[in-house]
Amino acid sequence: MNKTLLAWMKANKGKIVSPPRSRAKDFDISEVSEIKKIVKIRFEGRENLALPLTFEMFERALSIISDKQGEWVRLGTSIVNAQPNTIEGEIWKKPFPINYKIPYKSASHVCDFLVLSGLAEYGKIVNPISGRKVQAIRSITRTKR
Repeated sequence: MNKTLLAWMKANKGKIVSPPRSRAKDFDISEVSEIKKIVKIRFEGRENLALPLTFEMFERALSIISDKQGEWVRLGTSIVNAQPNTIEGEIWKKPFPINYKIPYKSASHVCDFLVLSGLAEYGKIVNPISGRKVQAIRSITRTKR
């Protein structure tokens, strides 16, 4: 796990965090476990339901944006047809992250952490399939894995 990202997670555990994406719900980090290699977030109004994000998801996202060396990478937040060369596609490529057999939308939340920790920034890129501008992310620092 990236040291900067892990430190940010631990420093913000238990705090209300506002995602950098518009119209995204605030959340709090309810758990950061280096043993289980997982972070859990709870959304405003859904305190009894925690979304698990594995360290492997963050590592896969960091890997693709590091490999692209500052180029924009689409988030691709679709679980039905997660496309290759997107963050969602990279997170859910086989083999799936440990203990998960059914994908769920996670790219936007993983990317929020990367942006909030200072490792990446959001922008827009044209989706080559639809021709529409979509959300993208790129590395702004050299990441250490």
